[in-house]
Amino acid sequence: MTATVVPDVSRVMDALGPEQKQTLDHWADSLQEALNRVVSQGGPAARRVKNWLNGVWLGHALHPALTDAAIGAWSTGALLDLVGAEREADAALTVGVLAAVPTALSGAADWADTSEDPRRIGLIHALLNSAGLALIISSLFARRGNRRALGVGLSTLGLSFSTVSAWLGGELVYRFGTNVSRIAFEPAVEDFVQAARLEALPEGKLTAAEASVEGQKVALALLKRGSTVLAISGTCPHWGGPLAEGKLVECDGATAVECPWHASRFNLENGTACQGPAAVPVNTYEVRVRAGNVEVRRRA
Repeated sequence: MTATVVPDVSRVMDALGPEQKQTLDHWADSLQEALNRVVSQGGPAARRVKNWLNGVWLGHALHPALTDAAIGAWSTGALLDLVGAEREADAALTVGVLAAVPTALSGAADWADTSEDPRRIGLIHALLNSAGLALIISSLFARRGNRRALGVGLSTLGLSFSTVSAWLGGELVYRFGTNVSRIAFEPAVEDFVQAARLEALPEGKLTAAEASVEGQKVALALLKRGSTVLAISGTCPHWGGPLAEGKLVECDGATAVECPWHASRFNLENGTACQGPAAVPVNTYEVRVRAGNVEVRRRA
């Protein structure tokens, strides 16, 4: 087996001229618009499917977990080809093709809410994966037609395409932070600290506030309802949208806040994501009022 050499993705993006980037953006705009139109016109059922594909039920993105199934099966098939286990190799490739379908759908669901360089790279990532899948499927047909050598060559090329694409997927996560929680490194508010004055909070309206922990600011979104104040993270874990600028909605029978950027929804009581694209829950805070000061402490 030969090593695959892949260029630095930042150099790839820098090498693209304005016309190439404009072309990528044109196709990305069209595809994103089509995907979001399907979800919008599909109503609650389509939204539930997208939530599932985003990994809302799992508590984190579903796509990375599924990619291991397809790549793992195709890699296994390549190794079985090397040792002459033809029937087993074909079965492994077939498993990878079946796994590629939900993998692609979950990736598309995540990509629909990206922008700028992550969106461009995500489009290239998808095109490479599509080419790899087409080559693997062609390989299976060649194998069944007793053209074994052609089949092995096609599957090897398909795996190479998918390997480069997987590398780009790693760049999306580790270089650009795609689907990495924007609150993962927030300092923990372990003791009660002041966040606002009670008299400054309007009734029934989300209000931005901050808690200070060892000189670091933690963004909060507060909601006053009579003598009760609810407090959650002020930063959406998906792409960092300001939740205090969102709107109050009902989600799964509970009051939730909807992010103004991509419409993720979070339960105000427990912080769980009840609508994607965000899958990671937000932090919620215990609240107490002392001498007119609203003090918060993160819930365990």
